[in-house]
Amino acid sequence: MAGPLTFLNGDSPVRGAGEAVIVLKGRITAYNAAPVWRQAVAILSGRPGAPIKVDASNLEHIDDVGIALLFDLTHRERPAGAEVRVENLAPRFASLIQNQDCGGLAQSIKGIRRAGAFEHLGRATMDQVAYTSRFAAFVGHCAAAFANAFWRRGAIRWNEVSDVATEAGANAVPIVLLVGFLIGLIIAFEIGRVALQFGAVIFVVNGVGVAMLRELGPLMTAIVFAGRTGAAFAAQIGTQKVNEEVNAISTFGLDPVHFLVLPRLIAAALVLPLLTVFADIVGLFGGALVMATFDIDFLQFYNQLLGAVDASDFLIGIAKAAVFGLTIAAIGCERGLATGAGATSVGLSATGAVVASIVMIVVIDGIFTIVTS
Repeated sequence: MAGPLTFLNGDSPVRGAGEAVIVLKGRITAYNAAPVWRQAVAILSGRPGAPIKVDASNLEHIDDVGIALLFDLTHRERPAGAEVRVENLAPRFASLIQNQDCGGLAQSIKGIRRAGAFEHLGRATMDQVAYTSRFAAFVGHCAAAFANAFWRRGAIRWNEVSDVATEAGANAVPIVLLVGFLIGLIIAFEIGRVALQFGAVIFVVNGVGVAMLRELGPLMTAIVFAGRTGAAFAAQIGTQKVNEEVNAISTFGLDPVHFLVLPRLIAAALVLPLLTVFADIVGLFGGALVMATFDIDFLQFYNQLLGAVDASDFLIGIAKAAVFGLTIAAIGCERGLATGAGATSVGLSATGAVVASIVMIVVIDGIFTIVTS
């Protein structure tokens, strides 16, 4: 039979009688070892009381997976007199098996148990607690870098802050304007349909104004910023971590947090409030366009808006935006600095940064709402 394995004594299991011979031939590597391994284990299971001989005289090549296969076959728990022995194995392969550490394969499969739902929950909780502890330490490091930078003249690299702000802010204006305009338009249209039934269409202006200035303006802008810029921060720093540029910065005696994180924190804290202002303006404009279809002209909209909102609504939204910006930048940079090896880790860091940022944005927004209500 062609292939790397041949079972010479037939396929029917015989318990306690005769010796089964397994012939391994050709090349056994990671690419073809899986079916060979399954067949060999099936033969051992089918003859629990019979000795098994593995003839390796025709074996041409094995890699680490092939070594693990031979180790597994010869170290399985079997009754006395039913051992598995390997014969005619080339000396160069035998020395590899002797030097290979395959102790983990000697564990019985019966000893492996599946974790229950509570164990999974406990592990997830422990992981989250550990991450919270690491993030708190990172925030403390960032706060120390902030204090040190503002006390020392010239410590902040404003050219780097300007470059980051241009990429994170100026280039994000079109998408922020589009999202803000559509949000204002949708909110006005949906509330207007309900208010029309009660003859209270004019009060839709109040809802649009408060919602855009206090909640939806900063919230939607922060979500867009997290998806666009938070992921970029994590990917940029993560790539530098994979390429060992972060280690090089530390080798030169520089603080990676001060050198990489601080400019991004400052840029995000300055840029996101400005983007929120743009979102507020176009959102209110979108609401005014919809209200024109309900016979509320622009002058009526403006007069009603002035009576519905005040400076505190606007300032609360701007304060939220600044906190959102710091949070998004901190999470993105922390995930980037925690990136492991390989390109996959960079993608996971970017994804994790976006998810964590959006969750924290919603949590912070809820805290702001409770405190300022």
